[in-house]
Amino acid sequence: MSVGRAVLTVFMHPIEWACGLLMAAITTVVFLQVFTRYVLAYPWGWPEELARMLFVWVALLGAVLAFRRAGHFSIEACVNRLPAPLRRAVALSMRCVLLGFLLLVAYLGLQATLRVREQLTTAMEVSMSWGYASVPVSFTCMAYEMVRLLWQDIRGGQR
Repeated sequence: MSVGRAVLTVFMHPIEWACGLLMAAITTVVFLQVFTRYVLAYPWGWPEELARMLFVWVALLGAVLAFRRAGHFSIEACVNRLPAPLRRAVALSMRCVLLGFLLLVAYLGLQATLRVREQLTTAMEVSMSWGYASVPVSFTCMAYEMVRLLWQDIRGGQR
């Protein structure tokens, strides 16, 4: 892979890179925790706490990737039996309802993140908002993807 292509990939796929880096960090931190616990017989407290926080981030950003790639399951048995125009209307309305849900969770997640910003984690003594921020960030990214899909559906219907 050329350097230019690698740079382009980083800017075009930041969530994929973030998930990859988070998984590498989780692996390193968990290895460090196991090493200090079983080899040094002196376990540190912060690696477990950090791994838990990183895992929440990678899980929610992974949900964004699954959403982007239509990896979440859906049951379309009833919708597929409808006539084509009604099927399209149901699909658009479902996307709108889901967009509303995603924006609601992002908003409530932001409120929760701001509410816990003064609380510190036990071992690392960093703000709890670093972990909570994964909710508004990931649900905002999913809402962006939903808007993009809605725009494609609306433009596709006008052709």
